Amino acid sequence: MGAGEPVAIRNVLPSTPMMHLPRLVPFLSIAFAAALSAQDQPPTGKPATDKPAAEKASKDKVDFAAQVWPILESSCVECHAAPHVDENGKKTRPKGNVILDTKDGITSSKKGKLVVAKKPNDSLLYEAITRAPDAKKRMPPAKKAEPLTKEQTDLIKKWLEQGASFGTWTGKKNDKTDDKKKDDKKDAAGDKSRKNDEKGKSRSGEKDKRNGEGTGGR
Repeated sequence: MGAGEPVAIRNVLPSTPMMHLPRLVPFLSIAFAAALSAQDQPPTGKPATDKPAAEKASKDKVDFAAQVWPILESSCVECHAAPHVDENGKKTRPKGNVILDTKDGITSSKKGKLVVAKKPNDSLLYEAITRAPDAKKRMPPAKKAEPLTKEQTDLIKKWLEQGASFGTWTGKKNDKTDDKKKDDKKDAAGDKSRKNDEKGKSRSGEKDKRNGEGTGGR
């Protein structure tokens, strides 16, 4: 027998009469297969990676832009947008100097304590949205909007616990979008000016026509 044969086979063959070998063929086949199977097993103490668990954790990760930002935009940004000039030309500032419409504003407001990664209970944002509905400093204020639902506050808490990642979201306005809005306003102003010119020409033509009719009648 060769040195590379399984131990189980070597131990059986030397003490077995040749006449009994046919009866041992099934046994030897099973022993050989078991020995090969044992060699293929991974080393003990090194469990295989739990792929389903990893995939589940990835799916459960909160996406700020898709899940958290819509909540802030609809319930908070009206009073907590970065300083800007509104449609009426009036300069506005965020209440309490809390800015919630940009990543820089969120991470720097309240000296960085508005959002504390992995510590929702230390985050002033979470504290404010989970106060009692009749509390004075509850956000959003009762006069402005309804309290956030438990589902919404739990989502924000989960986002904070996971590290408060913003992904690629910055909240900064797209220059191209702003330029398009300006161009649209210019186009609208141009259309209005053209319409006024056409009306003026129309009135002038009618006046000339009336003057001509009056002269011809004399």
